[in-house]
Parts: sequence; structure tokens; C-alpha cells
Amino acid sequence: MIVVFLGLLALGMIVSIPFGHTSGDFDVYYQASRNYLAGSAIYIPHKGIEEFKYLPFFALFFSAFAVFSKATAQYLWGILNIFLLYFMFYYLYKLKLIAFDSFKDFFLIFFLLALTGRYIFSNIKIGQANILLCFLLVLTMYLEMRKKDLWAGITLALSLTIKLFPLIFVVYYILRRKFKLAGFTVLAALFLLLSPAFYSGFTLNLNYLREWFSLLKSSPAPLFYSVKNFSLFAFFSWFFIARHEPYFIFNYWDIPKKLTPQVYYSWAISSAVLFIAFFYDSFLKKEKHPELSYLDYACLFVCTLLFNPLAYLNALTLLIIPYFFILRALFYGGLNRLWAGITGLLIVIGFIVSMAYNKAFFPDRFAFYKFLEFRSLMWVILLVYFTLLLLKKAYKTRLKIQEG
Repeated sequence: MIVVFLGLLALGMIVSIPFGHTSGDFDVYYQASRNYLAGSAIYIPHKGIEEFKYLPFFALFFSAFAVFSKATAQYLWGILNIFLLYFMFYYLYKLKLIAFDSFKDFFLIFFLLALTGRYIFSNIKIGQANILLCFLLVLTMYLEMRKKDLWAGITLALSLTIKLFPLIFVVYYILRRKFKLAGFTVLAALFLLLSPAFYSGFTLNLNYLREWFSLLKSSPAPLFYSVKNFSLFAFFSWFFIARHEPYFIFNYWDIPKKLTPQVYYSWAISSAVLFIAFFYDSFLKKEKHPELSYLDYACLFVCTLLFNPLAYLNALTLLIIPYFFILRALFYGGLNRLWAGITGLLIVIGFIVSMAYNKAFFPDRFAFYKFLEFRSLMWVILLVYFTLLLLKKAYKTRLKIQEG
């Protein structure tokens, strides 16, 4: 049954590939890579949207698709993302976290799809790179758990060419005194920064890096006022600035006010508190029980979303891994009724809030847009965070009883 289900799921995702008629991230990757092959500008300011904000190495990587027609490239990119999605579960299987041989496994995958399916399909529809990012981080986890620090560092460095916020993994490894892995990541990242020079030449590669950094620094404030940005930074930008401005919800580009220190301080402090609350025990112990390490990894995926200033709908694809470990704890973790009930309740609340992000549930567009102001999906991410925190508490309590 599970094989048939996964086959039908793959078919559904293949059908969802737009095949050349989309306007989104894929178009940005495709055009930037074609420009890269031609040696022309790839970091072109466009008011913070439809901009290529990735390192030159990613443009070089995506050039393998840019040599094809747009429709063919989009189809190949979509197929690759589907394969990578399935390979994530292959590595989870290799870690003996799922066996795919029971009805419990089927229900785990089914509920996981119910919780994250809309993000996965959104990712494939616009051709985003979040599935690739998620795969690289899962592979990093797999390699680290197998004590292959060099390859884990290389894989983590590859993820940094897509987004910078997987740096939170490096911070975690330093806290765990895994200095060798952190060092390999830094060295591999430096190599990936310079390696495109073999194609473009050192001078042009250096210019690309300067333009990339300038583009990141020049992100306009209204980009963080958007009600479709579900990060902590966007929440504080709305709370302290956007909600006080006399503009309609989707006219946030008209807000003239810039970001204030209050926004930055609130974001930094809240991020630090959330990180320390979950990972404080990493200051105390180098080695941890595997189950606690997996929960740490699940929370690192959540932190990558929360701490990133830009977190839109398709970025929530990263919740695949946190939800996988939450459902695994519910199905196989041996939780008592109280812990299982709390975990199940939080999952249901998160699912309801996530599904509420739909125009069909509101009487008119205005009511829907007003609902968006409250950053519903940010609260879903926070619910996942607190669910993992509770599960970590439950596991630590049980381990203490077993050791005692």
C-alpha cells in the first residue's frame, strides 16, 4: 500500500510542474544562470523581489539547467526536486528512523503529507530551491550521525550557497564541541566561494561576490512588512511599524518608514531566547542520546525558518523534518497518554491554523487580508517549536528514569 501511495504522490507532483508557464523563483534562477554563462550581471536590484540572492556557485550549479529551453529546464528541475524529496526519506530509512513496512509507517507519511503537502506543492509549482536545501541538511544530519565529519561539512557548505541561515547548524556544532565538522564546513564554504572563478575568472567572481553582498544589504524595508512573510523579523517589522501605518494590507510597498533598531533588537533577543531555551544542554554535554540529537536537528530546521528574515509559504517545506520527528515520537516514541495527548493537540491546532490560510474560509477578501496580518503560519512554526521542546522534555525525563 505504501509503495502505491508514494507512487501516486510522485505522479501528482510531476503533474503539478508548470512546464514553462510560471512566474517565480525558477524564472529568476534560469535567467541569472544564463547571464552567468554569458558573463553578464546576475545581481540586478528589483525592489527586493524577483532578485537572484544566491552565491555565484548556485548560478554555476543551475547553469546545468540553463543550457536547455526554459520548459525543458523547468521540467528537469521539478523532477530533480521530487527525487531529492524521496532521497530524504531514503536517508531517514538508512538511519533506521522509518522502515516502510507497516501501517504505522503509511499513516506517518500520510499525516506528514497532510501537514506539509501544500508547502511541497507550492515549492514545486514556483520552482523554489527549498527542497534542495532541505535535502542537503538531511544529508548533513545523516553524515554527522554516521561520524563522517568531512562529508557533512562539505554538504552543509553546499547548503550555505543557497541560504545563509543554515549557519545555525555551525553554531550548534561549535556548542557540541564538534570543531572538526565546523572547521570542514568553513573550509568547504571558502572553496565554494572561490571555485566559480575557474569558469568566470577571479576578477569577475570577486565582482559577483561584491554585488551579491550589496544586494543583500540593500533589501528594502517593505519586503519585511509583507503579510506573506512568516519570519520573526517580519512579525516585529509589522508589530512596530507596518500596523501603525495608514495603508491597506497589500499596499505595504507604499510605507515610507524604514526599519528601526527596535525591530532588530526584538528579533535578535527573541531568536537568542528561543535558541538557548532549546539548546542550553548543548553547552553542558558533548555527546547526547541519539533521540535527543534528532530532536535537536528537528529544531534546527525550525530555527532556520524562524530566524531567517524572509520566510514565505514555500519555505515552510523545511517543516517536513520537524513534523517527521514529531509524528515519529507520536507513533513510535512510547509517550504516555498525557504527552501523546498534548503532542496530538498541538499538531491538530497547527494543522487548523495552517488550513485557515485560505480565502475559501472567509466571507470576503478584506477579512482574509486582515487575517493575514497576524502571520498565521509564523504561529504554526512556533507551535512546531514548542511541540519539539515538550518532546525533548518528555524524552529527557524518561531517560533519567531509565538511568536511575
